[in-house]
Amino acid sequence: MNIRYVGLVAAALALTTPALASDVWDDTGATYVDAMLQYSLLDDKRISNDDFGVQAGLGYNFAPNFALELNYGSASYRVKGFAGDAGPNEQLRAASLDLLYKFFPNSIFRPFILTGAGELQDRIGGNLDNNHSWMAEAGVGALTGIGSQSGSTRLQLRTEAKYRREFIQNNGLIPNNPGDVVFGVGLQLSFGNPTRPVPVVAAAPPPEPAPIPREVVVAPPPEPCHAPAGFQVDANCRIIEQTVVVRAVDFEFNSTQLTLPAQHTLNEVAAALQTQPELNVEVQGHTDSIGTDSYNLGLSQRRAEAVKAYLISRGLSAAVLTAKGFGKTKPIASNETAEGRAQNRRVAFEVTNGFEHVIVIKEDATDASTQAAKQGEPPNAKK
Repeated sequence: MNIRYVGLVAAALALTTPALASDVWDDTGATYVDAMLQYSLLDDKRISNDDFGVQAGLGYNFAPNFALELNYGSASYRVKGFAGDAGPNEQLRAASLDLLYKFFPNSIFRPFILTGAGELQDRIGGNLDNNHSWMAEAGVGALTGIGSQSGSTRLQLRTEAKYRREFIQNNGLIPNNPGDVVFGVGLQLSFGNPTRPVPVVAAAPPPEPAPIPREVVVAPPPEPCHAPAGFQVDANCRIIEQTVVVRAVDFEFNSTQLTLPAQHTLNEVAAALQTQPELNVEVQGHTDSIGTDSYNLGLSQRRAEAVKAYLISRGLSAAVLTAKGFGKTKPIASNETAEGRAQNRRVAFEVTNGFEHVIVIKEDATDASTQAAKQGEPPNAKK
């Protein structure tokens, strides 16, 4: 398409000025008619000059955004080389079935694309034979609402530009398969559009009768509840049963450094023990079987001290915590495997004073803590 085609497309789209529509509603199921003034840029190989024509159409919006329409257009073009009105004309009459897809369903400005096919009657001169051939077309356009677009009858400004190809060959006056560009502007009027449903306004309930004044009896304030520190009570200030969960943590080989999974576990232990500040807890350190008894006893004590210090940093009182190492004397798994040794390199907890209504649940270290403890054991560690 050359520059003059682009200029006419811009001019056609510029005609889609803002509409005066107050609102927009669905148009599915509506029938419409349109009438348009056209201007055709004929194929450069044709023997005729560009000129104006007309088109009329009948369409139906059969689905949201989709329409099917029948169009008939007619135009007469002056054959090149003749002055005034004395020369012959080329008459083009097109009948087509077109499919439209429209964008922006809730807007007063609705661009669309179209494609279709039909028959083209191409006649040059009054005494020459008519030429009937197939043709196909495709293009773009826009519908701009004029007035309300929510009533059953709606008016729209229609502008479009389309390319039309005539399938004809072996004709002395008509080039083989010429292609023309057709611009159009006009009005489209649709009927039977669905209308916006009227909102149902519920009737206001009748006012309630005024309450009958009655004597107000003020109840005495409840007795204050003085629960023991850390204990939960019911609505009647009676102590109810509560549970505290403490979970062990595992350590890497020959290390007192807390792994990240161990820190997460100890954060949960600290939060649980803070709900029962009267509990006394013994922090018990353990090792695997690798190493001497004396070395492992010292290592287990250092691990217990490290956990105690961490719990104190999380807000627990040092007065209720004691640290004690047991070395390798209390394994909970086999020391013949790396998995078992990782579980034995642990710090566990023992509550040394008990209270009625408090249930203490002791749990093993998490899988994440054990797997982290396995990472530090060298492959040549002496079993």
